[in-house]
Amino acid sequence: MPRVTIAALLFAAFALVNSSAQDAKKDGKDDVKKQPSVGIGKGKEAIPGEVDIHFLNGSTVRMVIQSEQLEVATPYGKLIVPVRDVRAVEFGLHYPDGVEAKIESAIKGLGNSAYQEREKAAAALVDLGPYSYPAILDAARSKDAEVSQRAKELTKKLQAAHPKKDLKTTTDDKIITRSFTIVGKILTTTIKSKTEYFGDVELHLAKMRTLRSVGGSGLDMEFALDAAKYSSQGQWMDTGYQVDNRSTLQVTAKGFIDVWPQQNGQYLSNPNGFQATQRGGAGGMFVGGRKVAAINQQAHCGMLLGKIGEDGEVFIIGDRYEAVPETEGRLYLHIGPSQWNVPSAGNFEVKIARRD
Repeated sequence: MPRVTIAALLFAAFALVNSSAQDAKKDGKDDVKKQPSVGIGKGKEAIPGEVDIHFLNGSTVRMVIQSEQLEVATPYGKLIVPVRDVRAVEFGLHYPDGVEAKIESAIKGLGNSAYQEREKAAAALVDLGPYSYPAILDAARSKDAEVSQRAKELTKKLQAAHPKKDLKTTTDDKIITRSFTIVGKILTTTIKSKTEYFGDVELHLAKMRTLRSVGGSGLDMEFALDAAKYSSQGQWMDTGYQVDNRSTLQVTAKGFIDVWPQQNGQYLSNPNGFQATQRGGAGGMFVGGRKVAAINQQAHCGMLLGKIGEDGEVFIIGDRYEAVPETEGRLYLHIGPSQWNVPSAGNFEVKIARRD
């Protein structure tokens, strides 16, 4: 057989084998795609749509979200958010059916001209427990002296009867997506999900505390805290970061600020405060957040401080804070004012993260 003919036959055979191998490889890929996932969360890679949901009763369940979108009302109109883009949700207060109307009626009843009706309204609000808490806080700021006084008394009763973690102060939800964070009210009342052991379920938002995508980020933030602004008396930065009082909150800070800029850099402070910086100590980790009864310019000059909620207790953050907070709400930050009564200069680099 001529040499050219043999070469041609070999080339044809090679092409046929290579084509068959590619077809088999392609078919194999198609077969893998068609196979359903077995179990939930057992593989190394997170399953699309897989989330951990923390409920108000303290339980946590891992499941796969099957709802396709969330409808969210914001000050700028309604948004339709694809669930596939959601990385986390910090749920505000959602009411079971009929509860919101009862609360509104009872709040109005606090100002009724009849004493018995006022007493009846107050009792109803106490019976509704944490659901009535935000409305009672609003009523406590009423210009009607009777309503305000009764609401303040009810606030104390609820605080004594329920753990801080159960007393939500907002009805707004915080939805963290791939691109940006949305603050508004989720109008979708239920979410369809699938669990490994219980199959398909429909969950009511009124029972949820947080939702987090497995393997998803989006719960961390990083920024510069301006000493010139946030070291002034009473000036707190609202970070917008919602603390859920279930997970470990980690706040780290670094850098130096000048607490007496007029002295050309001779009075520098790190996040642990001017006194600690002068002693040459880093200050270490303040586990649990040492409480501060009152901010003292001498003791807390240049120190990074925090509180949860506008009216929350002040605690020390320093260069590192890591603990499960006692309460939930938005995290506020402040730098202890200069003991020389002058504006500080510079900024701290702050990172906030959540750790399970």
